[in-house]
Amino acid sequence: MITQPVTNPVLIFAIAMFVFLVAPLIMAKLRIPGIIGFIFAGVIIGPNGLGVLDRDPTIILLGTVGLLYIIFIAGLEIDLEGFKKYRKRSLTFGTMSFTIPFIIGTIGAYFFGYSIAGSILLGSLLGSHTLLAYPIASRLGIAKNKAVTTSVGGTIMTDTLALLILAVVAGSTQGELTPNFWFVLIVSLFVYVAAVFIFIPIAAKFFFRTLSTEGTLEYIFVMTMLFVSAYFATVAGLEPIIGAFLAGLALNRFIFEKSPLMNRIKFIGNSLFIPFFLLSVGMLMDLRILFNDPTAWFKALFVVSFVIIGKFLAAWISGKIYKYSKEEVKLMFGLTIPQAAATLAATLVGFDLGFFDQGTVNAIIVMILITCMIGPYTVEKYSRIIAMKEEQKPYEPSSAPERVLVPIANPKTMESLMDLSFMIRGHSPQPLYTLAVAQGGRENSESKIVEAEKILGHAVSYAAGAEVPIQMLTR
Repeated sequence: MITQPVTNPVLIFAIAMFVFLVAPLIMAKLRIPGIIGFIFAGVIIGPNGLGVLDRDPTIILLGTVGLLYIIFIAGLEIDLEGFKKYRKRSLTFGTMSFTIPFIIGTIGAYFFGYSIAGSILLGSLLGSHTLLAYPIASRLGIAKNKAVTTSVGGTIMTDTLALLILAVVAGSTQGELTPNFWFVLIVSLFVYVAAVFIFIPIAAKFFFRTLSTEGTLEYIFVMTMLFVSAYFATVAGLEPIIGAFLAGLALNRFIFEKSPLMNRIKFIGNSLFIPFFLLSVGMLMDLRILFNDPTAWFKALFVVSFVIIGKFLAAWISGKIYKYSKEEVKLMFGLTIPQAAATLAATLVGFDLGFFDQGTVNAIIVMILITCMIGPYTVEKYSRIIAMKEEQKPYEPSSAPERVLVPIANPKTMESLMDLSFMIRGHSPQPLYTLAVAQGGRENSESKIVEAEKILGHAVSYAAGAEVPIQMLTR
């Protein structure tokens, strides 16, 4: 007989896996981002819903891993090269995209009766954003548009500022904001950050050059760096998610986006740990408070309105400064309005530290649901308009799609060549062209061709790990 809430660990995992399978399929039918489905599932089957699952230590453990994972990937995915290339625009837009919603949210929260620390933390939530809709812009071929690159580059500012404020607010719970507190916080933060950015690159360089023999060990090494960094953040008096974010930044240049290792990291995270985190967040939401407490709706309306106003003002002002078109301004707004990774992480920390009550958590989750629907819709609409306008421009050879040809002769150097080609290809929809030449005369030509095709077969298998399409050529 099955009792509620379920306590059998096998059944808990079975129910979770079923939810992780069904929720994205339902959301896809409704054209809603899959991330929303996991949160909804947590609301429905959690302790405040049907009571099928409790937010027990198992869910909390896996949810904590997912929390660190989602912030780690955020640091890993930040386009540091794009940020350097468009440094001025990215700094300007990123600062405004964080500061405007932050100021509006902090002042508004204070008038709603939040403490100063709680108001600042809530304001920082509205300032951050998640590039949830970026794949849509990439799929429609406008990833190199100036509005897109500015928005992507600005992410490093918004995420870093949001997590720094979280570190200060969380640290303030350990004592008053005295000069001694600031001294200890700044010194510990400086020492910890320096240690992360010195030790992790050295360890990564040594490991990938000398010890890396297979994908499994590479993944375990990355996870070791993630969780060791997160643990020592707590030793330094910081939140673990600060350590996860810094670990992602430190490993950023060692794990490029289209590599098999990055694909493994995202695959395991997106299919297991991150869904558990989203499920655990959904379990925090209590719909009864929304229906029984009218102020909960005012809080939800407050955070939704302020994040929309703040993000649009940041995009509009940046558009005026850099003379972007109306469509590009709205595209920037669509890219930066979704609230997910850093917002969810800081919400959970704020709730655990007592800065947010149940009503605030409900309001923030409602805000996440709404912004994650507005963002993809806006980006898809205006990306198509921008893509059509770019297609109507006169043809320029420099704008033609780049194709990457990889000649392969030695199986020992194949993986290194493929890794380099993944990096050069970037987000291009074009396949990689792998070429193997059957050398020699007509004698044994068939065996030479078979050998060449065998080498190409290994290249196809390796590229499949990075989800990169391959076009094989044999000569």
